[in-house]
Amino acid sequence: MILWSTKRRFIYGGGVALIFLVVLFLLAWNIFYNAPTCNDGKKNGDEKGIDCGGSCSSLCTSDALSPVVLWSKIFHISGDVYTAVAFVENPNVNSKNDSAQYRFKIFDEENKLIVMREGVTSIPKNKKFAVFEAGIVLKNRKPKSVDFEFISFTSWQKDETPEPEISIKYGTITSTSTTPKITGTISNKSIDNIKKIELVVAVLDNKENTVATSRTYIDNLLRNSTQEFVFTWPKPLNIGVESCVYPLDLIVALDRSGSMRSENVDPPEPFNTVINTAKNFINNLTDEDQVAVTSFGTNSKQESTLSLNKNVAIEAINNLSLGTTTEQTNITEGLASAFNELKSSRGRVNSKSVLVLLTDGIPTEPKRVVADYPMTSAQAISAQIKDSGITIYTIGLGKEVSDQFLKSISSDAGHYFYAPNKEMLSDIYNKITSNLCIKKPNVINVIYRVL
Repeated sequence: MILWSTKRRFIYGGGVALIFLVVLFLLAWNIFYNAPTCNDGKKNGDEKGIDCGGSCSSLCTSDALSPVVLWSKIFHISGDVYTAVAFVENPNVNSKNDSAQYRFKIFDEENKLIVMREGVTSIPKNKKFAVFEAGIVLKNRKPKSVDFEFISFTSWQKDETPEPEISIKYGTITSTSTTPKITGTISNKSIDNIKKIELVVAVLDNKENTVATSRTYIDNLLRNSTQEFVFTWPKPLNIGVESCVYPLDLIVALDRSGSMRSENVDPPEPFNTVINTAKNFINNLTDEDQVAVTSFGTNSKQESTLSLNKNVAIEAINNLSLGTTTEQTNITEGLASAFNELKSSRGRVNSKSVLVLLTDGIPTEPKRVVADYPMTSAQAISAQIKDSGITIYTIGLGKEVSDQFLKSISSDAGHYFYAPNKEMLSDIYNKITSNLCIKKPNVINVIYRVL
């Protein structure tokens, strides 16, 4: 039988041995076991690939979406110097790339490669940004097009930091015919200062083609502060033909009463000048405008219907038949005929409807017992036209017109123009052309990137 003292020595000895073995195991574990890390060259832990995904800051290549090249273009700066620009969008919501290598390929008008330029840029998360390659000298060949591509990326990094609260305000382009510029302000409403910001502007024409870009930098934008910025260009910008916000459905209504041959010459005047200036007016309309021709004497006639083909209206004017000296002036019927055409199925919902009426006298038709009926009936139909949203311009030619009457049938007094002689008609039509078109402003996009 083993004595209790002997048992106790075995128990104590076993405990000491167990503690020794545990300590020895822990020492061996620390020496021989390496915990998974995001730079050990192995796929371990919660990683989705080798040192990427899971809790690692690097994304696996398969999880990163490719940046989208929105457009690339080359711009002439001066002399033989050009700048290539690409606008790119990073669709990755919470990942960035600090060093992406890119390549511009520049081609001539025969689509032959002129030069390649490579560089490195950073890609911010979930933003549009621009890549500039400046100072490209092309002495003997004119560039026509540009291809842009990324050729390599470093590891995509997770970036879950909140975006800085940036506010950008800017105006339109000024001094477009000399040294164009755009001025604006950038405000930092964040709680942190920002060391450096890249600002890029793209100017688009009315067909949404990029016609100019520029870049500037803002240094040390302090929190709760605002700084001004300016984009400039060394020469005028080719911003394309201006277009109007709304296309026109327009009626040219011309007086062909007998008084239009009052000068007793051949071809009859002032009628010949009236039709020539009207044709020039039609030719100055945009390609998106529809035009028709109405004439009025004792009765009215719809000479042509609304059409985008200006030649149809021009031909209708060429074929106008001038009345005899006894031909009366029925402005009421002229207005009614034009009104019917503008409200026909040829009128467009998204257009601005306009009636431009020219006369050299007061209305003498339609006759009724009431002496001033030719005027009051014209005023009544003009009120209906204006109430329907149609704009009425009137032109009074010569000494026999009534300014008060023509103002009353116009949209307002400012839509009436008096021409004391036929030589004034061209200038008046030019003024009306300017008034008709509400110019579309150039589209200006300003984007920023925190560097």
